[in-house]
Amino acid sequence: MKKIFYIIIFFSLISASSANERFIPLELFTGGEIRNDTEIKFTSADTTFGEKRRKKIVGPIDWRAPGSKEIIKVYKRTLKNREGRVRKTQLFTVTNDGQCMGRVYDQRRSGTKYIKNGCKFPLGFWKKGETRTFSVTDRGPRTVELKILKLGKKPTSCVKFNWKLFDDATGKKLGDNDYKFCKKKSMVSLLIRKIK
Repeated sequence: MKKIFYIIIFFSLISASSANERFIPLELFTGGEIRNDTEIKFTSADTTFGEKRRKKIVGPIDWRAPGSKEIIKVYKRTLKNREGRVRKTQLFTVTNDGQCMGRVYDQRRSGTKYIKNGCKFPLGFWKKGETRTFSVTDRGPRTVELKILKLGKKPTSCVKFNWKLFDDATGKKLGDNDYKFCKKKSMVSLLIRKIK
């Protein structure tokens, strides 16, 4: 009887730990059709999103960073101003061994930058409450910290997470944002905390 009791406890623990984990697909980031498998694929995207419908993500497209011979697949995300002119362009690809969608290019009024190993969106298997850190080169050595706030149980469930950016040289926090992404909508909310 004791043996059966321990077996039930063991499987209950396994079930409880996997219940808080799920696969976050790339299509949640792009607003594309979510598949039933757990493979990260560069599927087609052409999504307009945001409260005022000024944001757009398209791709995948081939891109080569200046000075590099390697061509990579990226998604292009743009933000238009009220007059309809593009005021921000970003290029994203899969980074950190499939754990993130990260920026490789960011162009806006403040200038243009190229990012190595960026991380802006969690990909693959994550658990609710899980925090991971990533080393990024973004105008110097930086650390990105992602924490899952709300996960849901299905690949089609919305995901809410916190993104923080730190300067490695000073330890200063440079960014602290909460993002929410939902199926067929891409990013549905963004909370930007003011950094002092």
